[in-house]
Amino acid sequence: MLRPLAHLGFPFYTPKGAFPVGGAVRDLLLGRRPLDLDFAAENPLEAAEEAQARLGGTLFPLDEERHQYRLALGPMTLDFAPLEGTLEQDLQRRDFRLNALLWKEGRVFGLPGAEEDLRRRLLVPVREENLYADHLRSLRAVRLAASLSLGLPGETRRALSRHARFLQAHPEALPARERVREELAKLLLSPKAAWGLHLLERTGLLDVYLPELRPLVGLAQGGVHHLDGWRHTLSVLFHLVWLWPEAPLTARLAALHHDVGKPLTRRYDPEVGRYRFLGHAEVGAEVAGASLLWLRFPKEVAEGAKALVRRHMDRPPEGQKALRRFYFRRKDLLPALPYLMAADRLSARGVEGEAWEVLRSFQEATREPLPERPFLSGEEVMALLGLRPGPEVGRALAFLLEAQAEGRVRSPEEAKALLLYWKGGGQDPSS
Repeated sequence: MLRPLAHLGFPFYTPKGAFPVGGAVRDLLLGRRPLDLDFAAENPLEAAEEAQARLGGTLFPLDEERHQYRLALGPMTLDFAPLEGTLEQDLQRRDFRLNALLWKEGRVFGLPGAEEDLRRRLLVPVREENLYADHLRSLRAVRLAASLSLGLPGETRRALSRHARFLQAHPEALPARERVREELAKLLLSPKAAWGLHLLERTGLLDVYLPELRPLVGLAQGGVHHLDGWRHTLSVLFHLVWLWPEAPLTARLAALHHDVGKPLTRRYDPEVGRYRFLGHAEVGAEVAGASLLWLRFPKEVAEGAKALVRRHMDRPPEGQKALRRFYFRRKDLLPALPYLMAADRLSARGVEGEAWEVLRSFQEATREPLPERPFLSGEEVMALLGLRPGPEVGRALAFLLEAQAEGRVRSPEEAKALLLYWKGGGQDPSS
């Protein structure tokens, strides 16, 4: 039986015969402003068309066979689906009691137990079998817990673990990779991403969706590393977000995968008396790239994360010119690379001071912006050096741009003088 939970004015237009349900109602009760609204409607298409006539936007079918429609209104989306049976029956089919809510005539209604879930900010399945109606729901539980700061009580964790074991035994039941990618992206972009990944491992869902990371769990490292490979990874992700709250998805994916190559490169070195992981950045970059492309992350995101993993062990040099040259050669990875390096150092023992030095030197080196284009055009270089179109022109321009980054040339006149010097000395500018 539905229970009245709260009086609430719904601040969005509601078509006739449609009832706001799910996450939007939950977010309003939690003091959040929703951008994605779900409606259960007696006639979904009619309700969607009425909303479009009132609000404008673009209307299109999500699944015509199931009578599901979406109205896109800039950053907002309104989804309309059929009301399945009575209002109570419709809510009984949903995933979690905090999502099994509806708004009607100024009041919010929910299932028994929802009021306590709201008060204690807990996520509890409506019924455990509902997780199996859409196999993405267990991953969504972890994402919601991380993004909304919700607790997962013991009964929920056990249900998620059972579902994880089912998915491992039945890979054919796995959700579409695009849907998995969206949930993982939302999880990583949440303020409590590291805690969410911890939950993913504790429930067994890490093995289902990110199996390449499982060998890090319990992996002893030694040296400056007082944490095992997995706890170190979570610490790096935590510190990256702490240092850089606006960190984009590419940087967070790189933090998550930065040491994924360690289990594959772990070798005991008797000379130093501990395990070493030589080449783990290069190996890890390939593993990360393959994993992220498998999960259908955009190519530019996967390639960016792969490049960050490959370069995260690079050590910035001393000296202003050398430092500017170092970052200029990695300018496509800025500012993510120094933040990742700093987070990596903050997650070890005895090298925390290096983290602040990495960030300080990066800020100092890039106080004057790195150049985007050389002072001279290709035509000007060809005229100055008497070159024909070809690779030599490109090498000369690359050399000149790097010289600008180092601060050796600060005007077109100085650029011409430097190139003429090279020509007069009979050396190729790229040497």
